[in-house]
Amino acid sequence: MGGYMGFGMASWIYKQGPRKAFSKRKRRPTCNTLSTYERVFKLQPSKKSSNLYIVFSFLLIGIVAVGLYYTIPEFTDYHNNRSTKLQKRAKRADKNAFNFLMNSGMNRLRANNLVGAHSEFKLAKAIYPNDDTVNQLLIETLVGLCDDNNTYCVELDDLLKSFL
Repeated sequence: MGGYMGFGMASWIYKQGPRKAFSKRKRRPTCNTLSTYERVFKLQPSKKSSNLYIVFSFLLIGIVAVGLYYTIPEFTDYHNNRSTKLQKRAKRADKNAFNFLMNSGMNRLRANNLVGAHSEFKLAKAIYPNDDTVNQLLIETLVGLCDDNNTYCVELDDLLKSFL
């Protein structure tokens, strides 16, 4: 009988007889014994060093440098164009908001709503603080409001001091 029988065992395994108790008879090793290695593995420099790695490194660095040389100007042009467009858009939005606030303030001033006109002109002054029209209209509304409430008089005094 040769080969393997059921359950993957070799024939010599199941033909063995029972062992006597406390006997020192040497057993036969099984087929799948693991060998024991006591080696220590450590990284060591290659004994055969070639200049090929150095050449490839310089070649790769050169390719990256050339690529950056040609793409950086494109990137800076794109960035500059984008920033000028954003600045134009912000100026246009500020101008639109200023015009809206001035129109709204004028409508409230015509309707004799001085508190509402004051708030609109104050917001317009925050956008363009050096505009003569908004400063004049703000002073006019503060003069009208100063008659009823002293807090507006203090604000009028502060505004007039800022022009001196």
